[in-house]
Parts: sequence; structure tokens; C-alpha cells
Amino acid sequence: MTEVFTINNEELAILCDFVGAWGAKWVTNVKTDKRRALDRLIANGFIEPAADSFTKYQHTEKTELLFTQLCVGISGG
Repeated sequence: MTEVFTINNEELAILCDFVGAWGAKWVTNVKTDKRRALDRLIANGFIEPAADSFTKYQHTEKTELLFTQLCVGISGG
């Protein structure tokens, strides 16, 4: 069975931050609406705590797959 996940604009923006290497800047005191979106992404396996700290996060392979399916590319420039 195929997993269905609807992602909203705020969640996509958060994922772009993480893929664009801004994920390390996220801390636990983010605004409530962004925290809910982050929690949802974590619960659905798109973001996980980084191995080096409990307050930093990183994107997962599931995020890479989603971006590939959506034809989204992130430029480091």
C-alpha cells in the first residue's frame, strides 16, 4: 500500500530549510505553529533529531524521496 501524506506550504518551507542546511539552526523555542508543523514532520518521518544534539534536527531519506517526487531542488548558492 502507498503511504499518503499531505504536506502544507509551511511544512514544505521547513523541509526546505532542513535540506538547505538550515536545520541545525532550529531550536526548541520556535513559534507554536511552526513547532506543530515540525512535530508533524517528525511524526511522519521527514525530520529526525540529529545524532549530536537533542535540540538540532536533520532531514531524513524520506524527505529526499519526497523532494525527488516533487522535482524540488535546493540550491546552495
